[in-house]
Amino acid sequence: MTIDTKKELGQQGFDPVKHRGQNFLISPEIIKKMIDSAQIKTGEIILEVGPGTGNLTAALLEAGAKVVAIEKDRNLVRLLISNFSFDPELRTEGQFPISKQKLEIIEGDILKFDETKIKTPYRVIANIPYYLTGALVQKFLLSQNKPTELMLMVQKEVGERITAQPPKANYLSSLVEFLADAKILFLVGKENFWPQPKVDSMVIKLTPHLVSTSLRSYSHANLIELEKFMEFLRMVFRQPRQTLFNNLRKSGLINMAKLDAALQKLGLDQKIRPQNLDITQLQELFVKIHGS
Repeated sequence: MTIDTKKELGQQGFDPVKHRGQNFLISPEIIKKMIDSAQIKTGEIILEVGPGTGNLTAALLEAGAKVVAIEKDRNLVRLLISNFSFDPELRTEGQFPISKQKLEIIEGDILKFDETKIKTPYRVIANIPYYLTGALVQKFLLSQNKPTELMLMVQKEVGERITAQPPKANYLSSLVEFLADAKILFLVGKENFWPQPKVDSMVIKLTPHLVSTSLRSYSHANLIELEKFMEFLRMVFRQPRQTLFNNLRKSGLINMAKLDAALQKLGLDQKIRPQNLDITQLQELFVKIHGS
């Protein structure tokens, strides 16, 4: 099933909404590449965010998936129902049970969607609105019901930030590395979208670590509260051009004697910048600062 996005939207008198990041993926080749990379298993649950006119949705269904499609735009929801000759009872997030049908269309905001109601393993595969990337990644990686995998079409620059390693580490890349394995799958040129955005995109894959939702166990057997570690990361990367030492000192929340001792113990110079630290160093520093 191939959907002519421009024609469909034109017939509906629909104009893409820029502030909602409505740049629709129209390339059959790129959609096929995503499906091939995903290796869909017959009957598995795929959560799709922002299905738009349903190009990727159709390919997921044809590959054998059961799709739960979350779309915020009511006009696009109506178009999806029309395109798939599908007439489900529309549900809000609070009324959501997994349907036995192959396609479930839900009108709603993905950031308010309660994924804990999905009772079977699921994956997220989507061409997401780019302004949602950071919030959406954190929502699912921190969820009590994490997907087994996220395959996301994101803005190229943002994808590079998410998968960055020292000396280009940042808050988001460090948090993602703490919670998941991140990988760039392939680049996607801006000509594969309509309306055509000003920037290129890429498809990334995030595979959450199989650990507790609230605690992470380290090699030295310490258990660290996730929220405290996230706050520590925010302090570390608050001003990336500042030194690690100055960022932590200015926070006013760190015992400076412990900080000095921790840096010396780990062989880290006071002038080192946050982006030069890998996730192991950040974990070790946090443990030493907050240890007894």
